[in-house]
Amino acid sequence: MKNSTLVHRGHLSSPLPRRYLLGLASALVLGGCATGQVPDSQVQVQPEDRGLFAHRYTESLPSTGWNRLEYIRELEEKGQGEKAIALLKPLIRSNSTGEIKLNSQGANGSPEAAYELGRIYEDGRGGIAPNPTKAAHYYRMAVPFAYSGLDNASLHLGRLYRQGNGVKRDPALAWNLFQQAVDHDGNPSARIELAEMQLTGEGVPQDIDGARQQFEQAAAENEPRALRALAENYAPGGAFGSDPAKARRYAERYAGALTPQAEQGDVSAMLGLSRLYAEDGLLPQPARQKQWLTRAADSGDPQALAAAGHLLLDDADPARGIDILTRAAKSGNADAAYWLGQAYLGGDRVQSAPDDAEKWLRDAVQQGNLDAARTLGNAYIEGDVLPRNPAQGIPLLERAAKHDDAYALALLGNLYLDGDQVRRQPQRGIDYLRKAHELGHPYATERLGEAYLNGDGTQADPVQGVALLKQAATQNQSGAARSLGIAYMDGTGLQKDPAKAKQWLARAVDQDPDDTTSKTRLGRGYLEGTLPGRSQDGIDLLRQSANQGDAYAMVVLGRAYRDGVGVEPDLQRSELWLQRAQRAGHPSAQQALARTYRTSGEQGNIDDLIRAAQMGEVPAMADLGRAYLRGDGVRANYSSARKWLSKAADAGHPGATASLGRMYQEGLGVDINKARAANYFERAVAAGHVGAEADLGEMLLHGNGVPANPQRGVQLLTRAANAGHGSAGVTLGEAYLNGTGVAADPEKGVRYLERAANAGDDNAQRVLGLAYLDGNGVKRDGERAVKWLSRAADRGNVSAQAALGSAYLEGQAGIAQDVERGKQLLTAAADTGHAGAEAALGRAYLSGEVLPRDPHKGAELLVKAAKQGHQSARLSLAQAYLQSRGIDFVNQQQAMIWLDGVMESDSGNAIQTLQDLLEDPQVASAASADTSS
Repeated sequence: MKNSTLVHRGHLSSPLPRRYLLGLASALVLGGCATGQVPDSQVQVQPEDRGLFAHRYTESLPSTGWNRLEYIRELEEKGQGEKAIALLKPLIRSNSTGEIKLNSQGANGSPEAAYELGRIYEDGRGGIAPNPTKAAHYYRMAVPFAYSGLDNASLHLGRLYRQGNGVKRDPALAWNLFQQAVDHDGNPSARIELAEMQLTGEGVPQDIDGARQQFEQAAAENEPRALRALAENYAPGGAFGSDPAKARRYAERYAGALTPQAEQGDVSAMLGLSRLYAEDGLLPQPARQKQWLTRAADSGDPQALAAAGHLLLDDADPARGIDILTRAAKSGNADAAYWLGQAYLGGDRVQSAPDDAEKWLRDAVQQGNLDAARTLGNAYIEGDVLPRNPAQGIPLLERAAKHDDAYALALLGNLYLDGDQVRRQPQRGIDYLRKAHELGHPYATERLGEAYLNGDGTQADPVQGVALLKQAATQNQSGAARSLGIAYMDGTGLQKDPAKAKQWLARAVDQDPDDTTSKTRLGRGYLEGTLPGRSQDGIDLLRQSANQGDAYAMVVLGRAYRDGVGVEPDLQRSELWLQRAQRAGHPSAQQALARTYRTSGEQGNIDDLIRAAQMGEVPAMADLGRAYLRGDGVRANYSSARKWLSKAADAGHPGATASLGRMYQEGLGVDINKARAANYFERAVAAGHVGAEADLGEMLLHGNGVPANPQRGVQLLTRAANAGHGSAGVTLGEAYLNGTGVAADPEKGVRYLERAANAGDDNAQRVLGLAYLDGNGVKRDGERAVKWLSRAADRGNVSAQAALGSAYLEGQAGIAQDVERGKQLLTAAADTGHAGAEAALGRAYLSGEVLPRDPHKGAELLVKAAKQGHQSARLSLAQAYLQSRGIDFVNQQQAMIWLDGVMESDSGNAIQTLQDLLEDPQVASAASADTSS
């Protein structure tokens, strides 16, 4: 998934420190009326700079003065800079404050002479070494005068202060100098400087529309920089909105402005055209790009050679680019060494070569190239190509940061805020980020906004955080748009706002189609309905992101197809996406895939359930254990059941723990061990398992294999019943009805039973029906007995079916006798092997009172019931034996011994023996008597 990264976007202009904004009464406020100036806040300068805007009167330079200047410029072109300086200096004299003092030797020419000296030192004319500090000194002497060259002097001095070149960086002063140049003569270059500052909020509040107007006025004079800026900002993702037609028109005008300059040998124009015609340029034409790159490289200018090599490296011919850069670097060009070292760090077109990268970057660093210092420092920090070495990396970043390198400051801020490679120092990180933000680095603005939003390293300030993130987003920092979208989506630091979340996430995707994090979040929001949008759009975005390698998008798709979220459930597609995510290494892919196999297992695919369990899906282990326990989809196997239930229980699954308890309670594949069962139930109860509360509560209530503890038993049962557990309600109901373990409270017992019965618990319906049938704790009520027993029987409760059948057969509790209905119910229950139904029906056939007498069928049914251990059936048969011997029913033990002997013999012989015995009506009468009481 793509995350925020620091991306160096070239030399960025820097914004104005807040101390320079208007608001202090003591500050000098400079007005201006040029179109596009900041409308609501003007920009201050420091008191010591007020004289630069004095506009002092000076007479025009006489013709002799202009002739002298022309001669001096000819000397500069001939490389005689020292002689030119010697001739210019007498034309100016300064007082103790450094201001020009007019004199009799060409006093009126002094500002022009000062400006010319500034140009010599700024550009390094006439063989003079560039010295921006001296250049600024002479420009400051020229600027206070209202003369014809004021606009150019203000422009050049403003650039030095904007860049911090030779002077301390001062965006406020730079802004006012550019404004002065515009006010004096509409200087188009100064308009461009103002527009660039407004566009990024550098030293002034960001003003996109003001920037556009300034660029358009400069473009009206066919200024190439303005034409290029308009073309770029009308292109998709630009600050002025996407307008491809306008972008192309301005790009074509830009080409038209550069071409004549390039034809006349201007190398900068050649390079500008090669960028314009690049594959990813505004007017992609590879053949023309190669033409202008070749001409620039052939010019012989070392800087042009380096720039051409750099462009060839990035766009057209990497091998030739490397060759040209190597030649330029070997000739001592620092930029070429930097670009060459950067290339050897590796990328799409050049294979990494760590030794070469380190060699050339170090060479560029030694020549004072700050970009190289920052790049080499970052390479040591990242440790991707060069060995990780923060001890070397941080000093290099600090070196660049001392010269206000915004990118280096942003890197350092990120390092100290995150604390990954260095000891975390949040305040230091924030300080670096603030300075980088003031210098106009968009990532620093983004990261600072995130810090304010989340209270990371500084006190949370959502308002400031949102403002900074919005500013960064307008600078095409897609990570800022993403951060805003996620904050509005999740409600982290901001109130949830689905509409704004959609707006910012969509903007992040538009700004960076490779931002798979934003695509995935946006797609998931559409799919799950947390953001306004169509689920199909969500699927499309997630597929795009997944096909770009985003493993989390694959996981989201897999889950959606498994759970049917926004799409029709499709377990096969779910499996395919999750397998892709697993291969891509997403940490949650295996668990999600196992969950898909478990879902398939829940739908009857036992092989997938086994697969899920083998993959470590704990609920699948529990499901598989219960499947083996019940023989559900597999042959019942208590050993396998115990194995998988134990694995799940050891992993903390409360349901599996409770199932193990029931195995030991009922002796399913293990010896009955009530104490061990209770231990498992205790573990499950501690994990909040309601069924275990019911099971343990019943054991404690009755002292079933554990010391009786009715009080705790009732507490557990009450808790389970209140949580909706039906059997707990039944157990409690019976306990209160019969006074078992608690004081009898029939009313409370009926309430518990009715609650469970009304919730559809057939056992509660049966118990309630029997209570009304027998008058157990309640008044006998045949109608209610039939109601509840019928409901239970309809839900498949065979015991209720047998009880209702007996009631109809005998007409119990005032229920109208219905022999045929009773026979049907009892026969159906007996056919399922219900011992009570077999005993009741057997006695009825033996007695012949309500059913036709059938000793054979009666004996067969009684034997079946007795073989299941049915007590009344056993007693009936024993009484028949005693009757046949003429013995009163006093020696039950002897009768039972005889009965057990018959039961253990062949079934057919037993039935025949009893049938012969029961042929005697008196014996049959004894056997048909109901001994259940």
